[in-house]
Amino acid sequence: MDAWDRPDLPPPSGGAVVEEPDKPSRRTKSLLREILQLVLIVMLVRLSMDTLLPRYVVDGASMEPTFSTSERVIVDRVTMLLGGPARGDVVVLDSPRKDELLIKRVIGLPGETVAVQAGRVTINGTRLEEPYVLEFCTYPSCNGTWELGPDEYFVLGDNRSHSLDSHSFGPVQRSAIKGVARVRYWPPDELDILTAPQY
Repeated sequence: MDAWDRPDLPPPSGGAVVEEPDKPSRRTKSLLREILQLVLIVMLVRLSMDTLLPRYVVDGASMEPTFSTSERVIVDRVTMLLGGPARGDVVVLDSPRKDELLIKRVIGLPGETVAVQAGRVTINGTRLEEPYVLEFCTYPSCNGTWELGPDEYFVLGDNRSHSLDSHSFGPVQRSAIKGVARVRYWPPDELDILTAPQY
């Protein structure tokens, strides 16, 4: 038996293993890997939230008293992939006239006939009760009848006399709707889960 085969004796100097001082240890490598994984997870979660649940700031009085300027909402885009908004849902959409986003309430659904007379809405001849509206638009320009196509929605602001909406630009295409507002999260004292009213 050679001397270096005996466990109770140190190995000869030629067989000693020395770790290079500038090489990171296994523990350091493991820590760096965990930090990198955490950063990637946070980035993926943020990207998913921005894609599926983006946040928007309300600007203007067209949805008063339901929403006021500077309130913030989280919008659900998944609904648009699954079937589209329901009557009464509040949606964020591209404006047909300007390069901006609007927030409005869905009143008419694809295939329906929407009529507005003296500010009151009827859907296929049945009057729609709208408790969220404080003042109906009685201007002649608010009156009309619209036949919605298979991919069209009729949207109105809750502040009917002061809203750029389907009164003015007619029905909107489904593709123009970004998503449905689901949560008001700012200001904190107005935190609310948003649901469509029961008609």
